[in-house]
Amino acid sequence: MTLLTKSHEVENLCNMLQNEAFICIDTEFIREKYYYPKLCLIQIGDSKGNGWAIDPLSKKINLDPLYNLLINEKILKVLHSPRQDFEIIFNILKKIPKPIFDTQSAAMTCGYGDSASYELLVNKIVNVKIDKSARFTNWENRPLNEKQIKYAISDVTHLSKIYLFLKDHMEKSNRTKWIQEELEKFNNLSLYQTESHNAWKRIKFYSPDIKTMSIFREIAAIREEIAKKNNLPRNKIFRDDIIIKLAKNPPNNIKDFENMRGVNLKNIDNSYLKLIIESIKIGKNNQNSDWLKRKNTNSPSKAITDILKIILISSAEKHNISPLLIANKEDINQIALGFKNVKALKGWRYEIFGSIALKLMQGDISIKIKNGTIIID
Repeated sequence: MTLLTKSHEVENLCNMLQNEAFICIDTEFIREKYYYPKLCLIQIGDSKGNGWAIDPLSKKINLDPLYNLLINEKILKVLHSPRQDFEIIFNILKKIPKPIFDTQSAAMTCGYGDSASYELLVNKIVNVKIDKSARFTNWENRPLNEKQIKYAISDVTHLSKIYLFLKDHMEKSNRTKWIQEELEKFNNLSLYQTESHNAWKRIKFYSPDIKTMSIFREIAAIREEIAKKNNLPRNKIFRDDIIIKLAKNPPNNIKDFENMRGVNLKNIDNSYLKLIIESIKIGKNNQNSDWLKRKNTNSPSKAITDILKIILISSAEKHNISPLLIANKEDINQIALGFKNVKALKGWRYEIFGSIALKLMQGDISIKIKNGTIIID
Protein backbone atom coordinates (compact mmCIF):
# COMPACT_ATOMS: atom_id res chain seq x y z
CA MET A 1 0.00 0.00 0.00
CA THR A 2 1.30 3.44 -0.97
CA LEU A 3 1.44 6.29 1.59
CA LEU A 4 2.96 9.48 0.20
CA THR A 5 4.76 11.60 2.79
CA LYS A 6 7.05 13.79 0.68
CA SER A 7 6.36 16.80 -1.53
CA HIS A 8 8.00 15.38 -4.64
CA GLU A 9 5.88 12.22 -4.34
CA VAL A 10 2.70 14.31 -4.28
CA GLU A 11 3.87 16.37 -7.25
CA ASN A 12 4.75 13.26 -9.29
CA LEU A 13 1.37 11.67 -8.56
CA CYS A 14 -0.56 14.82 -9.49
CA ASN A 15 1.40 15.19 -12.73
CA MET A 16 0.50 11.61 -13.59
CA LEU A 17 -3.20 12.17 -12.85
CA GLN A 18 -3.48 15.35 -14.93
CA ASN A 19 -4.52 13.37 -18.01
CA GLU A 20 -7.22 11.30 -16.27
CA ALA A 21 -10.82 11.80 -17.38
CA PHE A 22 -11.83 11.37 -13.73
CA ILE A 23 -10.21 10.80 -10.37
CA CYS A 24 -11.65 9.35 -7.16
CA ILE A 25 -11.31 11.18 -3.83
CA ASP A 26 -11.89 10.48 -0.15
CA THR A 27 -10.56 11.89 3.12
CA GLU A 28 -10.04 10.78 6.70
CA PHE A 29 -10.34 13.34 9.45
CA ILE A 30 -10.89 13.98 13.15
CA ARG A 31 -13.66 16.33 14.25
CA GLU A 32 -14.36 15.36 17.88
CA LYS A 33 -11.59 17.56 19.30
CA TYR A 34 -11.89 20.55 16.98
CA TYR A 35 -14.31 23.12 15.63
CA TYR A 36 -12.85 22.71 12.15
CA PRO A 37 -12.39 19.04 11.20
CA LYS A 38 -8.69 18.18 11.07
CA LEU A 39 -7.58 16.64 7.77
CA CYS A 40 -5.53 13.52 8.53
CA LEU A 41 -5.38 11.62 5.23
CA ILE A 42 -6.28 12.18 1.59
CA GLN A 43 -6.97 9.23 -0.69
CA ILE A 44 -6.73 9.56 -4.48
CA GLY A 45 -7.72 6.95 -7.05
CA ASP A 46 -7.33 6.90 -10.82
CA SER A 47 -9.81 5.69 -13.45
CA LYS A 48 -8.24 2.22 -13.51
CA GLY A 49 -8.72 1.33 -9.84
CA ASN A 50 -5.27 2.27 -8.52
CA GLY A 51 -5.10 4.17 -5.26
CA TRP A 52 -2.77 6.26 -3.14
CA ALA A 53 -2.92 7.89 0.28
CA ILE A 54 -1.33 11.27 0.99
CA ASP A 55 -0.28 12.21 4.51
CA PRO A 56 -1.12 15.91 5.11
CA LEU A 57 0.36 15.63 8.63
CA SER A 58 3.80 14.87 7.25
CA LYS A 59 6.28 17.65 8.09
CA LYS A 60 6.75 20.37 5.44
CA ILE A 61 4.74 18.45 2.82
CA ASN A 62 3.56 20.71 -0.02
CA LEU A 63 -0.02 19.91 -1.01
CA ASP A 64 -0.41 22.69 -3.59
CA PRO A 65 -0.18 20.27 -6.57
CA LEU A 66 -3.00 18.24 -5.03
CA TYR A 67 -5.17 21.29 -4.39
CA ASN A 68 -4.62 22.44 -7.97
CA LEU A 69 -5.73 19.00 -9.14
CA LEU A 70 -8.90 19.18 -7.04
CA ILE A 71 -10.00 22.50 -8.55
CA ASN A 72 -9.00 21.57 -12.12
CA GLU A 73 -12.36 21.80 -13.91
CA LYS A 74 -11.16 19.61 -16.78
CA ILE A 75 -11.09 16.57 -14.52
CA LEU A 76 -14.25 15.01 -13.03
CA LYS A 77 -13.99 14.29 -9.32
CA VAL A 78 -15.82 11.15 -8.14
CA LEU A 79 -16.72 10.89 -4.45
CA HIS A 80 -19.20 9.06 -2.25
CA SER A 81 -21.42 11.31 -0.11
CA PRO A 82 -18.90 14.19 -0.23
CA ARG A 83 -20.58 16.66 2.13
CA GLN A 84 -17.96 16.26 4.89
CA ASP A 85 -15.05 15.97 2.45
CA PHE A 86 -16.09 19.27 0.89
CA GLU A 87 -16.37 20.93 4.30
CA ILE A 88 -12.68 20.15 4.88
CA ILE A 89 -11.63 21.19 1.39
CA PHE A 90 -13.63 24.42 1.65
CA ASN A 91 -11.97 25.31 4.96
CA ILE A 92 -8.61 25.06 3.19
CA LEU A 93 -9.34 26.45 -0.28
CA LYS A 94 -12.51 28.52 0.29
CA LYS A 95 -13.98 26.71 -2.73
CA ILE A 96 -15.08 23.20 -3.59
CA PRO A 97 -14.04 20.90 -6.46
CA LYS A 98 -15.90 21.04 -9.78
CA PRO A 99 -17.18 19.13 -11.67
CA ILE A 100 -18.19 16.27 -9.38
CA PHE A 101 -20.06 12.98 -9.38
CA ASP A 102 -21.58 11.66 -6.15
CA THR A 103 -22.04 7.89 -6.23
CA GLN A 104 -24.55 8.01 -3.36
CA SER A 105 -26.82 10.40 -5.27
CA ALA A 106 -26.43 8.30 -8.41
CA ALA A 107 -27.27 5.13 -6.49
CA MET A 108 -30.60 6.71 -5.53
CA THR A 109 -31.61 6.74 -9.21
CA CYS A 110 -30.56 3.12 -9.68
CA GLY A 111 -32.60 1.42 -6.97
CA TYR A 112 -30.05 1.25 -4.12
CA GLY A 113 -32.13 3.15 -1.55
CA ASP A 114 -32.12 6.61 0.03
CA SER A 115 -28.54 6.70 1.30
CA ALA A 116 -26.60 3.66 0.13
CA SER A 117 -23.28 3.24 1.92
CA TYR A 118 -20.00 2.84 0.07
CA GLU A 119 -19.66 -0.67 1.53
CA LEU A 120 -23.07 -1.66 0.16
CA LEU A 121 -22.21 -0.43 -3.35
CA VAL A 122 -18.84 -2.20 -3.28
CA ASN A 123 -20.61 -5.39 -2.23
CA LYS A 124 -23.47 -5.15 -4.75
CA ILE A 125 -21.62 -3.72 -7.77
CA VAL A 126 -18.00 -4.84 -7.41
CA ASN A 127 -18.85 -8.05 -5.51
CA VAL A 128 -16.19 -7.38 -2.88
CA LYS A 129 -16.61 -7.33 0.89
CA ILE A 130 -14.58 -4.59 2.61
CA ASP A 131 -12.76 -5.40 5.84
CA LYS A 132 -14.15 -2.74 8.20
CA SER A 133 -12.00 -3.60 11.23
CA ALA A 134 -9.91 -0.43 10.75
CA ARG A 135 -12.96 1.83 10.46
CA PHE A 136 -12.60 3.37 13.93
CA THR A 137 -8.94 4.26 13.53
CA ASN A 138 -7.75 7.47 15.15
CA TRP A 139 -6.43 8.93 11.89
CA GLU A 140 -4.50 11.61 13.74
CA ASN A 141 -2.14 9.07 15.29
CA ARG A 142 1.15 8.25 13.60
CA PRO A 143 2.51 5.93 12.36
CA LEU A 144 -0.37 4.30 10.50
CA ASN A 145 0.03 0.57 9.99
CA GLU A 146 -0.34 -1.26 6.69
CA LYS A 147 -3.85 -2.48 7.52
CA GLN A 148 -5.07 1.06 8.22
CA ILE A 149 -3.52 2.43 5.03
CA LYS A 150 -4.99 -0.43 2.99
CA TYR A 151 -8.44 0.23 4.43
CA ALA A 152 -8.21 3.97 3.70
CA ILE A 153 -7.08 3.44 0.11
CA SER A 154 -9.86 0.91 -0.48
CA ASP A 155 -12.26 3.86 -0.13
CA VAL A 156 -11.17 5.03 -3.59
CA THR A 157 -9.94 1.94 -5.44
CA HIS A 158 -13.48 0.61 -5.98
CA LEU A 159 -15.00 4.01 -6.76
CA SER A 160 -13.94 3.91 -10.43
CA LYS A 161 -15.91 0.70 -11.10
CA ILE A 162 -18.90 1.96 -9.13
CA TYR A 163 -18.87 5.27 -11.04
CA LEU A 164 -18.64 3.59 -14.45
CA PHE A 165 -21.42 1.12 -13.56
CA LEU A 166 -23.82 3.80 -12.26
CA LYS A 167 -23.01 6.15 -15.14
CA ASP A 168 -23.76 3.41 -17.67
CA HIS A 169 -26.98 2.49 -15.84
CA MET A 170 -28.22 6.10 -15.82
CA GLU A 171 -27.33 6.67 -19.48
CA LYS A 172 -29.17 3.54 -20.62
CA SER A 173 -32.28 4.49 -18.61
CA ASN A 174 -32.08 8.20 -19.57
CA ARG A 175 -31.65 9.26 -15.93
CA THR A 176 -28.38 11.20 -16.13
CA LYS A 177 -30.15 14.52 -15.51
CA TRP A 178 -32.07 13.12 -12.55
CA ILE A 179 -29.23 13.74 -10.11
CA GLN A 180 -28.24 17.21 -11.32
CA GLU A 181 -30.20 18.95 -8.55
CA GLU A 182 -28.61 16.66 -5.97
CA LEU A 183 -25.15 17.52 -7.26
CA GLU A 184 -25.97 21.24 -7.39
CA LYS A 185 -26.72 21.16 -3.66
CA PHE A 186 -23.01 20.71 -2.96
CA ASN A 187 -22.34 24.10 -4.58
CA ASN A 188 -24.23 25.81 -1.75
CA LEU A 189 -21.30 27.16 0.26
CA SER A 190 -23.50 27.77 3.32
CA LEU A 191 -23.31 23.99 3.86
CA TYR A 192 -19.66 24.35 4.83
CA GLN A 193 -19.69 27.48 6.98
CA THR A 194 -21.79 28.66 9.90
CA GLU A 195 -22.67 32.32 10.26
CA SER A 196 -22.46 32.92 14.00
CA HIS A 197 -25.92 34.48 14.29
CA ASN A 198 -27.43 31.37 12.71
CA ALA A 199 -25.87 29.06 15.29
CA TRP A 200 -29.06 29.09 17.39
CA LYS A 201 -30.82 27.10 14.66
CA ARG A 202 -28.71 24.05 15.55
CA ILE A 203 -30.18 23.88 19.07
CA LYS A 204 -33.61 22.43 19.79
CA PHE A 205 -35.30 25.26 21.64
CA TYR A 206 -38.17 27.62 20.95
CA SER A 207 -39.93 30.23 23.05
CA PRO A 208 -42.88 32.40 22.00
CA ASP A 209 -41.20 35.25 23.89
CA ILE A 210 -39.17 37.26 21.38
CA LYS A 211 -36.78 38.70 24.00
CA THR A 212 -35.93 35.20 25.26
CA MET A 213 -35.24 34.05 21.71
CA SER A 214 -33.12 37.13 21.03
CA ILE A 215 -30.96 36.47 24.11
CA PHE A 216 -30.77 32.81 23.13
CA ARG A 217 -29.57 33.78 19.66
CA GLU A 218 -26.88 36.15 20.97
CA ILE A 219 -25.45 33.65 23.48
CA ALA A 220 -25.33 30.93 20.80
CA ALA A 221 -23.55 33.40 18.51
CA ILE A 222 -20.88 34.31 21.04
CA ARG A 223 -20.23 30.64 21.78
CA GLU A 224 -19.81 30.05 18.04
CA GLU A 225 -17.26 32.86 17.82
CA ILE A 226 -15.29 31.53 20.79
CA ALA A 227 -15.33 27.99 19.35
CA LYS A 228 -14.07 29.23 15.97
CA LYS A 229 -11.34 31.37 17.50
CA ASN A 230 -10.04 28.53 19.66
CA ASN A 231 -10.80 25.73 17.16
CA LEU A 232 -12.67 23.79 19.83
CA PRO A 233 -16.01 21.91 19.74
CA ARG A 234 -18.95 24.07 20.78
CA ASN A 235 -19.75 21.98 23.83
CA LYS A 236 -16.15 22.36 25.05
CA ILE A 237 -16.91 26.05 25.46
CA PHE A 238 -20.26 25.43 27.18
CA ARG A 239 -23.14 23.05 26.49
CA ASP A 240 -26.41 23.68 24.65
CA ASP A 241 -28.49 23.25 27.79
CA ILE A 242 -26.60 26.09 29.48
CA ILE A 243 -27.46 28.42 26.60
CA ILE A 244 -31.14 27.55 27.06
CA LYS A 245 -31.02 28.08 30.85
CA LEU A 246 -29.26 31.42 30.45
CA ALA A 247 -31.82 32.56 27.87
CA LYS A 248 -34.72 31.66 30.15
CA ASN A 249 -33.19 33.28 33.26
CA PRO A 250 -30.57 35.75 32.05
CA PRO A 251 -28.11 36.98 34.70
CA ASN A 252 -27.47 40.72 34.93
CA ASN A 253 -23.85 40.43 36.06
CA ILE A 254 -21.19 37.80 36.69
CA LYS A 255 -22.11 37.46 40.39
CA ASP A 256 -25.63 36.38 39.36
CA PHE A 257 -24.14 33.24 37.79
CA GLU A 258 -23.34 31.91 41.25
CA ASN A 259 -27.03 31.78 42.19
CA MET A 260 -28.17 29.98 39.06
CA ARG A 261 -29.32 26.40 39.48
CA GLY A 262 -28.10 23.80 37.00
CA VAL A 263 -25.32 25.96 35.54
CA ASN A 264 -21.91 24.45 36.24
CA LEU A 265 -19.31 27.22 36.04
CA LYS A 266 -16.26 25.01 36.65
CA ASN A 267 -15.53 24.52 32.95
CA ILE A 268 -16.52 28.01 31.84
CA ASP A 269 -13.66 30.52 31.56
CA ASN A 270 -14.25 33.84 33.36
CA SER A 271 -13.59 35.73 30.14
CA TYR A 272 -16.45 33.78 28.56
CA LEU A 273 -18.79 34.89 31.37
CA LYS A 274 -18.09 38.53 30.52
CA LEU A 275 -18.86 37.87 26.86
CA ILE A 276 -22.09 36.10 27.83
CA ILE A 277 -23.20 39.12 29.88
CA GLU A 278 -22.45 41.40 26.91
CA SER A 279 -24.41 39.13 24.55
CA ILE A 280 -27.38 39.09 26.96
CA LYS A 281 -27.44 42.90 26.96
CA ILE A 282 -27.42 42.94 23.17
CA GLY A 283 -30.24 40.38 23.08
CA LYS A 284 -32.37 42.35 25.54
CA ASN A 285 -32.01 45.55 23.52
CA ASN A 286 -32.57 43.98 20.11
CA GLN A 287 -35.77 45.37 18.57
CA ASN A 288 -35.45 43.50 15.26
CA SER A 289 -37.14 40.10 15.06
CA ASP A 290 -37.08 39.64 11.26
CA TRP A 291 -34.50 36.85 11.71
CA LEU A 292 -37.00 34.81 13.72
CA LYS A 293 -39.22 32.75 11.46
CA ARG A 294 -42.56 32.12 13.07
CA LYS A 295 -43.67 28.53 13.23
CA ASN A 296 -46.03 27.65 10.44
CA THR A 297 -49.44 27.13 12.00
CA ASN A 298 -50.85 25.57 8.83
CA SER A 299 -50.62 21.83 9.16
CA PRO A 300 -51.71 19.57 6.30
CA SER A 301 -54.20 16.79 6.85
CA LYS A 302 -52.38 13.65 7.95
CA ALA A 303 -54.78 11.56 5.90
CA ILE A 304 -53.87 13.51 2.75
CA THR A 305 -50.11 13.34 3.39
CA ASP A 306 -50.39 9.59 4.06
CA ILE A 307 -52.14 9.04 0.72
CA LEU A 308 -49.52 11.18 -1.05
CA LYS A 309 -46.81 9.06 0.57
CA ILE A 310 -48.49 5.92 -0.76
CA ILE A 311 -48.47 7.39 -4.27
CA LEU A 312 -44.83 8.44 -3.80
CA ILE A 313 -43.72 4.98 -2.70
CA SER A 314 -45.72 3.35 -5.48
CA SER A 315 -44.14 5.65 -8.08
CA ALA A 316 -40.66 5.01 -6.68
CA GLU A 317 -41.16 1.24 -6.77
CA LYS A 318 -42.46 1.41 -10.32
CA HIS A 319 -39.36 3.27 -11.51
CA ASN A 320 -36.91 1.56 -9.13
CA ILE A 321 -35.75 4.82 -7.60
CA SER A 322 -35.35 6.22 -4.10
CA PRO A 323 -38.56 8.00 -2.94
CA LEU A 324 -36.39 10.68 -1.29
CA LEU A 325 -34.96 11.67 -4.67
CA ILE A 326 -38.49 12.42 -5.87
CA ALA A 327 -39.95 14.21 -2.84
CA ASN A 328 -39.11 14.81 0.80
CA LYS A 329 -41.42 15.39 3.79
CA GLU A 330 -41.61 19.15 3.18
CA ASP A 331 -42.54 18.58 -0.49
CA ILE A 332 -45.39 16.28 0.56
CA ASN A 333 -46.66 18.79 3.12
CA GLN A 334 -46.54 21.62 0.57
CA ILE A 335 -48.51 19.60 -1.98
CA ALA A 336 -51.06 18.64 0.68
CA LEU A 337 -51.54 22.34 1.51
CA GLY A 338 -52.22 23.10 -2.15
CA PHE A 339 -48.95 24.80 -3.11
CA LYS A 340 -47.86 24.44 -6.74
CA ASN A 341 -44.30 25.80 -6.69
CA VAL A 342 -42.86 22.57 -5.36
CA LYS A 343 -39.80 20.71 -6.64
CA ALA A 344 -41.72 17.43 -6.86
CA LEU A 345 -44.23 19.03 -9.26
CA LYS A 346 -41.61 19.97 -11.86
CA GLY A 347 -39.51 18.29 -14.56
CA TRP A 348 -38.99 14.55 -14.47
CA ARG A 349 -40.49 14.38 -10.97
CA TYR A 350 -43.76 15.72 -12.37
CA GLU A 351 -43.79 12.99 -14.99
CA ILE A 352 -43.42 10.07 -12.58
CA PHE A 353 -45.09 11.45 -9.44
CA GLY A 354 -46.20 15.10 -9.50
CA SER A 355 -48.88 14.69 -12.14
CA ILE A 356 -50.52 11.89 -10.14
CA ALA A 357 -50.25 13.87 -6.91
CA LEU A 358 -52.03 16.82 -8.51
CA LYS A 359 -54.79 14.57 -9.83
CA LEU A 360 -55.27 13.25 -6.30
CA MET A 361 -55.59 16.79 -4.96
CA GLN A 362 -58.16 17.53 -7.69
CA GLY A 363 -60.13 14.37 -6.88
CA ASP A 364 -59.47 12.83 -10.30
CA ILE A 365 -57.94 9.47 -9.30
CA SER A 366 -58.73 6.44 -7.21
CA ILE A 367 -56.43 4.00 -5.44
CA LYS A 368 -57.08 0.28 -5.04
CA ILE A 369 -55.19 -2.94 -4.45
CA LYS A 370 -55.38 -5.82 -6.91
CA ASN A 371 -53.38 -9.03 -6.63
CA GLY A 372 -51.10 -7.46 -4.04
CA THR A 373 -50.34 -4.44 -6.24
CA ILE A 374 -51.43 -0.82 -5.80
CA ILE A 375 -53.46 0.35 -8.79
CA ILE A 376 -53.84 4.10 -9.34
CA ASP A 377 -56.57 5.04 -11.84
